[in-house]
Amino acid sequence: MKQDQLKSGVTGGEFRTDLEGLRGVAILLVLLFHARVPGFDGGFVGVDVFFVLSGFLITGLLLREHERVGRIDLGAFYARRARRILPAAAVVLVATMILSWFLLAPLDLPRVAGDAVAAALSVGNIRFAAGATDYFGTDLAPSPIIHYWSLGVEEQFYLLWPALLILATRSRRPRMAAGLLLAGVAIFSYLAAFVLTDAAPAWAFYSLPTRAWQLALGGLVAVGAGRLNGIPDRVAVPLGWIGLGAILAALVVIVPGTPYPGLAALLPTLGSAAVILAGVRRLSVSSLLAVPGLRFLGRISYSVYLVHWPILVLPAATLAVGEELPIAVRVALAALSVVVGWASFRWVEQPIHRGARFAWRPSRTLAAAGVAMALTVAFCGSLGFAASAGIEQGGPAVADAGTMAPPTASATAAIEATASAGDATSPSPIPTATPRGPQPLPANVRPSLRAAGGDAETLEADGCLLGQPQTKPPNCVYGNKHGTFTVALVGDSHAAHWFPAILAIANARGWRLMPFIKLSCRFLDMSLYSHWYQRMYTECDTWRRLVVTKLRAIKPDLVIEASIRDRVTSDATDKDQVHQGEAMARLLNQVPGAKAIIVDTPISKYNVPTCLSSHRSDVRPCETTRSFALGPSPGIVEATAATALGATLIDMTPLLCPGDPCPVVINGMIVYRDNQHMTATFAASLRANLEASLPPASP
Repeated sequence: MKQDQLKSGVTGGEFRTDLEGLRGVAILLVLLFHARVPGFDGGFVGVDVFFVLSGFLITGLLLREHERVGRIDLGAFYARRARRILPAAAVVLVATMILSWFLLAPLDLPRVAGDAVAAALSVGNIRFAAGATDYFGTDLAPSPIIHYWSLGVEEQFYLLWPALLILATRSRRPRMAAGLLLAGVAIFSYLAAFVLTDAAPAWAFYSLPTRAWQLALGGLVAVGAGRLNGIPDRVAVPLGWIGLGAILAALVVIVPGTPYPGLAALLPTLGSAAVILAGVRRLSVSSLLAVPGLRFLGRISYSVYLVHWPILVLPAATLAVGEELPIAVRVALAALSVVVGWASFRWVEQPIHRGARFAWRPSRTLAAAGVAMALTVAFCGSLGFAASAGIEQGGPAVADAGTMAPPTASATAAIEATASAGDATSPSPIPTATPRGPQPLPANVRPSLRAAGGDAETLEADGCLLGQPQTKPPNCVYGNKHGTFTVALVGDSHAAHWFPAILAIANARGWRLMPFIKLSCRFLDMSLYSHWYQRMYTECDTWRRLVVTKLRAIKPDLVIEASIRDRVTSDATDKDQVHQGEAMARLLNQVPGAKAIIVDTPISKYNVPTCLSSHRSDVRPCETTRSFALGPSPGIVEATAATALGATLIDMTPLLCPGDPCPVVINGMIVYRDNQHMTATFAASLRANLEASLPPASP
């Protein structure tokens, strides 16, 4: 990313054209990965290459300064970095927020503004880790700021490393002390990365403690520069080619679903260190990396990195969930980012970094940097505040939003209000098809537009909904914990979104309700392929076995099952829906109790709350055709399983999609919190309908 002075070669500080070319390789990999060019699924490892290079260059720079003048000037160091990093980063943040204002849905703007503020403060990586943001995910519109996470990692490292290096240089053998310190950082950081990759993937991917080992490894190479220069050609030349091969092999070996950084990150990280170690030698990899095209990309790599992601993301902001721009368009946008990156390098980055006009003393430079950062934060934050205020104003004032439960502020309140409402014991009438003409969003829509995206069941917050890595079913009991009638809710997230309605029934009937929910894990006796992991979903197999064992011990009176149709989160090994239904019956037949199977709900082409925020005067553009919403063979899996088991089949489709297209607001309530999960408010409103459909033997 950042093109610090390439004067830290293994041989003692000369400019190394091959490392400039290695930067070019790194930015090219990142660019083609983000453009989703086939064959570059592992291109995100270009960031790992940048980390190693940065650690090598900055550590070498600081050590040589100490050896030259006997001290490390922290003020001058941070002033140089401010001139180098801040101008282009701030300009791109401001430009991205301005473009986002015109191109993104209003509901996305406060989130993106928060990302921009965090990025300006160099803590974007912490924000994304705390929010468990999936770098490779598509559930939310991707933030045009997310790529700033790596800058946050580097700036946090260099906030700490120079001070630690000063302590090391007070030793009689400063390079040895620095090497020992870096080795300790590398070992403990890698161990943290290895452990957290499975335990807390977001923190492992984004945080400094789990990425510092890559910067430290580059620093170790810089510490040993003099000794390493003595590596004979017969060793160094093959080492360099092997290193470049390891980086390129990562494109095939590592995919977005690979647990990362963990063990897999060793491949590009060690490969980068090997290329640096090889140095500039005859017939070495340096001759390839020093070609003009790669050097040009390396020279402008920082600016290209900053601008490429917004250029690729913002034009796709209005597409439906799961859709992407044609590959020709994506490649053209990637090429455009090189042009814009060059312009930023030429007219923003270089004049301030190299220009004599801005060669101020460190104190003045740092003061100016503080002002620039404050202005960037203020500008981005004000746009987010303005967007948030606009959402709070709500939609146009229209007729009464319905006679169901009164407006609620949270999922729990929605459940309680629906359960106690006067009409909650009577099934809701099937709504009519969406009338013709503009359909404004009701001013008193429930949940509010701002709250809709987070209007989810409480299972995840309670620790009762398992993510992809987890396999042990939790001991969660709702309703009457001492009740004599036990109900088990099993399935994936499409079972979870029925929880508000089922909980209301359990509270009213005195049931003992136990949920067994795992994300993307359909409850059927068939292996699944995980798009999350890019491999077979073995964690799902393990979880299902443990659930069956637990249900046999619990002996529930009623088992309610719901799962997503095989189309979004996981693929069964057998595509035949009748066979899948038979597999569902086989698994459910292994557990005691009566069975009720809920037909999967329709889906939307759009993230509904986000879309509604852009179409409050007429919600019809956010609706989805019935054929898309239901799929080609709706209910086949569930009906097959119900017939084989003699189970009760529950189909709520007429309530969710009464006509064509399927509405997104029914009885004054927003139906979905994303593109496929019901809001807790709407799910709770279906309590009476669901209750009436349950097996008659239920108390």
